[in-house]
Amino acid sequence: MNKIAIYLRLSEEDYHKVDESESIANQRDYIKSYIENETSLKSCEIEEYVDDGYSATNTNRPSFLRLIEDIKSGKVGTIIVKDMSRFSRDYILLGDYLSNILPFLKIRFIAINDCYDSINENGNGLDMDTQFKTLYYDLFSKELSEKVRSSIRQIKSQGKNINWAAPFGYIKDPKDKHSIIIDEKTAFIVKEAFDLLLKGYSCIQVANIFNEKGYITRSERKEELKLSDYTGNLITGSEVKKRVWTNAAISQITRNELYTGDYVYNKFKETKIGGRKRILLPEDEWKILPNTHESIISREVFDKVKKIKEKRSFGGYTGNKNRSIFSDKIFCKECGRHMSFRCDSRQKKNSDKIYKYKSYYCNLCKDEKTPNNIREKDIIELIKPKLKDFNIQNTLNEEKVIEHKNVEEDILKEISILNSNLQIIYENYKRKNISKEAYLKEKTFIKDKKILLESRLKELKSEKIDLKKEFDGNSLDKNNLLKSYVDSSIDKIFVSRTGEIEIVEK
Repeated sequence: MNKIAIYLRLSEEDYHKVDESESIANQRDYIKSYIENETSLKSCEIEEYVDDGYSATNTNRPSFLRLIEDIKSGKVGTIIVKDMSRFSRDYILLGDYLSNILPFLKIRFIAINDCYDSINENGNGLDMDTQFKTLYYDLFSKELSEKVRSSIRQIKSQGKNINWAAPFGYIKDPKDKHSIIIDEKTAFIVKEAFDLLLKGYSCIQVANIFNEKGYITRSERKEELKLSDYTGNLITGSEVKKRVWTNAAISQITRNELYTGDYVYNKFKETKIGGRKRILLPEDEWKILPNTHESIISREVFDKVKKIKEKRSFGGYTGNKNRSIFSDKIFCKECGRHMSFRCDSRQKKNSDKIYKYKSYYCNLCKDEKTPNNIREKDIIELIKPKLKDFNIQNTLNEEKVIEHKNVEEDILKEISILNSNLQIIYENYKRKNISKEAYLKEKTFIKDKKILLESRLKELKSEKIDLKKEFDGNSLDKNNLLKSYVDSSIDKIFVSRTGEIEIVEK
């Protein structure tokens, strides 16, 4: 097999590096240049595996998993990465692949910056120097992540923009990668969005106006600038041929303080080092540096729009009370696109009572003579008959849920101990405290035990008991009962233009 697999990975930390760029494009060019100068690789077929925004400490990366499957099926003969840390910072995993799996499958592995080519190694495996390097990657990955975060905070405090792409309405300054300048092609769109909200238009109305005028969307502009490629966003897997402005896009733009010329940072806090989940900090903890770049709208206009939006209900952005219980579950039957949520608030004359109207609509199909939209209450009415049985069943399952949860926790603890044992025996082997034969024997024993435990975990999950939703069914109010049913039992809901509703259960 002559096929070369190029593995490219970019973590969120790489977006913020201040020295050498680690972009996907740079990695690609770097590796292809290497291939062109390597005689044994020139005539080989090349396939890319790209994971953009994933940490090397996490193996649950889409393209990484696809690469592993292609390795197993014999579709790959050579793997090339810029350096080993692109592939993995888990030294046990990396060591296993380089010393056992890849040599057994006769797959060549090249890490350019590490000067590693398995074809030159004794036994085509992993030499001792490389083992120590992979150990270094693992032991210090979290420390390096924290150092990067500290460096990011320092750069932000200087008012430098370190995002991988400028916000819509701006472009990166070609003379300074940490500065942004006005994008003449799109800045007027941002200004118009604020102006229309000031005139009383809602975000969805602004989005409709922009679609009617044919304004370039954020994703289209990123494609023009070769910053992103949005070709497979539909649930159906078909190519996206049409971009549309949405309520969410307008809402996001009109709450971005960068458009005032001020640089705001320290708005979010990561839940863990190297993770992608962030929590929004209180506004009094935000840091604001005024006049760091040219403004598109004034601070006065921004504050007026902010107050207007606070008085309205904007679907999905005004707090939990206006969020949909069907979030990310409703799709258009006609095109497969995720349907947008809308929450309108109306106050009757001579009354303080506010009525909320929740509905879903398809941005792609809304221009048709018969648009695809549906009221949330119609979906709820269809689900109601199933809630009684669901309530009873959950009451009966409560003891079983607790039992399964305890078993799962015990299994996870045992797996954690086994992982620690793997590390211990690997370090003992490197220090030559045990022979290779003893190491491999103990390693096989531990892995076989892990397989049995992981198989038991899969069996528990196959019973479809939601261990994260432990509750007493009788204590739930109507709204929470409905939400619990939707979260635990419904996978997708498809809505047709004719009003037909298809519920796909888990």
